[in-house]
Amino acid sequence: APKMCGVTETNWKSDEPMKASQILVTPEQQRYLYAPKYVKLVIVADDVMVRKYTHNLIALKKRIFEIVNILTLIYRYLNINVAMVGLEIWTNGDKINVQSAVNITLDLFGNWRETVLLNRKNHDNTQLLTGIDFDGNTIGFGYIGSMCMPKHSVGIVQDHGKSYHLAAVTMAHEMAHNLGMHHDRNSCTCLANSCIMSATISNEPSYQFSDCSKDDHLRYLISHTPQCILKEPLRTDIVSPEVCGNYLVEEGEECDCGPLWNCQNPCCDAATC
Repeated sequence: APKMCGVTETNWKSDEPMKASQILVTPEQQRYLYAPKYVKLVIVADDVMVRKYTHNLIALKKRIFEIVNILTLIYRYLNINVAMVGLEIWTNGDKINVQSAVNITLDLFGNWRETVLLNRKNHDNTQLLTGIDFDGNTIGFGYIGSMCMPKHSVGIVQDHGKSYHLAAVTMAHEMAHNLGMHHDRNSCTCLANSCIMSATISNEPSYQFSDCSKDDHLRYLISHTPQCILKEPLRTDIVSPEVCGNYLVEEGEECDCGPLWNCQNPCCDAATC
């Protein structure tokens, strides 16, 4: 089965399987945990993606928007709003040497983000969507516990499979590494046969994080309190098409309390925002 990988490049270690509920938190950490969180995301599509879509940028963008919609849905379960604030498509050739060796590509992409992209665009996390076939059966790679870090808040994802669901779950997996989550052990469970942080992806991937992932994530938030994700994006910064029901107030919306079945705000019409 295709493998998804995370690499620890930061000093984030969590070998002790201590339940997050046993951790004592300070009032400050408590405030941080309850604050709304926003991952302001930039997606980069490489030259091979452009050629894979025979330079049909409308079709390529549509696929990326579909991926982002699933990403948004998945992260709502963790009370994180994913907002795409940038989409860069490398139509004039790659800005880095995208290659089949994932560790080299990840390193180069992180360097490019830190030295070039961040100077142009303020954001929290960057994911590279590539049409290249990575070595072995690896389909994604990301740093662990690195959200908000200039070089390491990145992941790389191979656009594999016909369905955009597979690429979306792979991107959710790599971003979850950035948010402190490790691969699931055999004892980890969610309400589906396979969870997002499984080391291999199934043909019917679920949108669920395991109990272990939630613990990992909580431990990471408590120990690192990454600050960049506390800042709400401006509605004018969001570049994906407006979606009523994604909890983000976008251009043309007055409110957005999520999907109809989950809206808690009596003053907001969940059908029209």
